[in-house]
Amino acid sequence: MSTPVQAHGNAAEKVITTELIQKYLDENQTLILAILENQNVGKLEACNQYQARLQQNLMYLAAIADAQPPAKPGANAAQGGAGAAQ
Repeated sequence: MSTPVQAHGNAAEKVITTELIQKYLDENQTLILAILENQNVGKLEACNQYQARLQQNLMYLAAIADAQPPAKPGANAAQGGAGAAQ
């Protein structure tokens, strides 16, 4: 995938790659774990910071997804689809 989209938090235009998207997904996983850990020890202020960053990342990834052309009918079924049992 390489759709030209303005990069998150950067004024320069970047090409969005699967590697960049994976970087955001990995960061989101780390943020979620940090949120859980800080909630467990009562550090709510830290949770707020991590949640704000997570929200930014999710909005960015949603914007990328929304910018993609619609999939052809039946394309998901051939690739295992989002609803397929794993």
